[in-house]
Amino acid sequence: MNHKMDHMLTIVLIFGTWFVLTLFFPPMVVPSIDSVARQVFHILTTASLWTTMALTLGRLAAGLAVGILLGSVLGLLFGFWPRVESVLGPVLRIFQTVPPVCWVVLALVWFGFNGKPCIFIVVTATLPTVAINLCQGVRNIDPKLLEMARIYHFSKQKILMHVILPSLAPYIRSSLEIVVGGGWKIVVMGEVLTTSTGIGGAITTARLNIEPETLIAWSVILVSFCYLTHWILKCLFTGKGACTYEGF
Repeated sequence: MNHKMDHMLTIVLIFGTWFVLTLFFPPMVVPSIDSVARQVFHILTTASLWTTMALTLGRLAAGLAVGILLGSVLGLLFGFWPRVESVLGPVLRIFQTVPPVCWVVLALVWFGFNGKPCIFIVVTATLPTVAINLCQGVRNIDPKLLEMARIYHFSKQKILMHVILPSLAPYIRSSLEIVVGGGWKIVVMGEVLTTSTGIGGAITTARLNIEPETLIAWSVILVSFCYLTHWILKCLFTGKGACTYEGF
């Protein structure tokens, strides 16, 4: 109950602050709440919405799939064989350190002005996060559990399913929550800078037409989809019976 009350207070604070700002700034700077609400409704009832969302979601999914796959392989290698980390760790830190906008510029040179740079920068942001989390998870597996599994002559498959994966589950979940939330922001940023399609393309069009209410409306829709994907992740990890929104 207190948790829900806190969320209500957060919503009141956001909209209250927004309303106060509209009293001091012109609509071109801070559009009114009702104008943004009308624009959100207009976007949601436009046939092209689903094409726009599908493009962005497809790029996000492709980038996450590649990044999670490569990050998982590296994380497991780093965790089980520290020598591999000593060799490839510096490369991973490069991915961690270089700002996404630098990867965007490089991706434009390599792939051109299309959706591929968006996928690439999602991969560069996803890979190190997953690798570091899984590496930490592997190193935190209780050695007593592994020893007990060997004593009872567990097969490698049984050790994987009943010891390793359950131990890694919290790290996998935290990795996914981080990369999915950050992935939405990064893929849209990539679209704004590299292509005229997807949500980023719609935001660019709104910027060129000087339509702040449309910019904020797309931001509201983007945040809603981000929360929706977090909720889906929660359902996958906790089961259908626990699929109630409690915040993140």
